[in-house]
Amino acid sequence: MHLFETMNFLPQASVYLLQAHEGPEQLTLWHRILESNVINVVIVALILGFLIKKFNLLNGIDAKREQIATEIQAFEARKKEAQAQLEATQRLTANLKNEVEDILNTARESAEVLSAQILNDAKLESVKIIDNTKRRVELEQRSAIKELERRLLNEALQDARAELAQSLSAEQQKRSVESFLDELVEVKGGNRS
Repeated sequence: MHLFETMNFLPQASVYLLQAHEGPEQLTLWHRILESNVINVVIVALILGFLIKKFNLLNGIDAKREQIATEIQAFEARKKEAQAQLEATQRLTANLKNEVEDILNTARESAEVLSAQILNDAKLESVKIIDNTKRRVELEQRSAIKELERRLLNEALQDARAELAQSLSAEQQKRSVESFLDELVEVKGGNRS
């Protein structure tokens, strides 16, 4: 506050000096300097210089400047680190995308191979089932034919015995049956034992 009082005093002093000397032509160079604000600027500059030296304000400004520079460097380092992390994350993301695509492609290929294998196995199984069914049908047919042949033979033998028994003697019946059995064996293609 003292500084501002001094600054207010100087213009008032120059006014008093002008009134004391009855006109501007009697003023000297010193009076003109006082009359202008040059002296005020010089006094303010001197006071500021004194205050800056006394309170070491320049060192505070330098310290603040160094602190700001240090913070800027730290920020730049964090920025570079964040940029490096971003790039690493982007590379990792790109690699993950490629891995996911590879896994999906492998899964598709495996599914196609497995599907073809299942289809092929089903076809083979159906062929086996059809073959087994055909074999069973053939066996059943053979069995039915043999059973029918056996029944027919039995009926034929019984009919032949009955007729022979009525018309032939025992010796003739025996020869007739043996002859019939021999013919039957020849028709079947086997040996009579």
